[in-house]
Amino acid sequence: MKEGHTMEQITYSQMRILETAQSFRQLNSVYGSAGGPDDIIGTQLEETARLLEEAAGVGMRAYTADGRINKTIKKAAAAVGVKIESIMLFEKKDSRAAFSVMAKTLHRQSIKASEIAACLSEVLGKSLVPSKGGRSVVTESLCEFIFEEAPLYYTLFGACARSKTPGIVSGDSYTYLNDYCGNTFIALADGMGTGSLANITSSRAVELFEQFAQTGFSEINSVRLINSAFAARNEDNPVTMDCAGVDLVTGRCRLVKMGAASTFIKGIEGVRIIRPSSLPAGVLEEARPDVTELEMSRSQYIFMLSDGVADALPFYDKESQLARMIDEIPQASPQLMADSLMEEVLFYLGDEYKDDMTVLVLGIWKSRT
Repeated sequence: MKEGHTMEQITYSQMRILETAQSFRQLNSVYGSAGGPDDIIGTQLEETARLLEEAAGVGMRAYTADGRINKTIKKAAAAVGVKIESIMLFEKKDSRAAFSVMAKTLHRQSIKASEIAACLSEVLGKSLVPSKGGRSVVTESLCEFIFEEAPLYYTLFGACARSKTPGIVSGDSYTYLNDYCGNTFIALADGMGTGSLANITSSRAVELFEQFAQTGFSEINSVRLINSAFAARNEDNPVTMDCAGVDLVTGRCRLVKMGAASTFIKGIEGVRIIRPSSLPAGVLEEARPDVTELEMSRSQYIFMLSDGVADALPFYDKESQLARMIDEIPQASPQLMADSLMEEVLFYLGDEYKDDMTVLVLGIWKSRT
């Protein structure tokens, strides 16, 4: 591949996006001197500028295919009825590769973009798939198709929840989502108290997290912005935030917590406990979340729990007891494992619940390649 994509090739729309990004960076340089390096407004300005530059293609190294590779790919695509006009490789800051292909069908028909992905993969020796945010069908109209590295990991999710009072909504809220960049997220928010007021608080926190994550904000800055939003309301309704983001290409995982209960990582080597130390979101605007970086092995499970689960156990060292219970759960689907842990916890409660309880389980497996 030959490097290309000079500034002269940047479109008018890209230039406008870059100008807007530069404005945010200039605002941050002015505001940062007053707000300090940990100020959340400065963080938001910097993150917004980064996302705008990413949308314009800045921060990527661009290459065109050399003659031999270009000819081989075009020939392979023509064999399946696709005419390729051009191929560009974009190398992102995180070392991931993305390919932009201008293509159309040779005849009046429709062909799946996965056919192009197969051609690229065979010639380049790299497993590629159509981007989730791009076109999936090739037609007789010339269009751009984006192909990214195929995920090496995949996930399944399970959840089990109980309200303190039957028939009343839980004060816990959660989400499981995938973005367009090969990342999976889970998040659990626990509002103060129980019932509808706690539910409203936790639901707002989760909705904000979903919006930030889908936009491209990091888990850390998403939680910091949520904390700032709740602290600015100046209401006595803090909420704990617990989230995990998994890069399905690299297997890297980041846990971010604000006042949340301990998280448990179950793997072949046993169960690891990730304990929190920060305050809940909305207590102090300058509070910072706890962050733990993990490298996922071939198969692991993340158990994320609300406070009510540990509080239900009649033991002095509740976390160690939970770790033992999780370790003894046979590996199965995340839903079965979530149900199994909740069932064992309910054994100690009888009919009287002390708090809302939620168990989330995210199973992570490495594809056998």
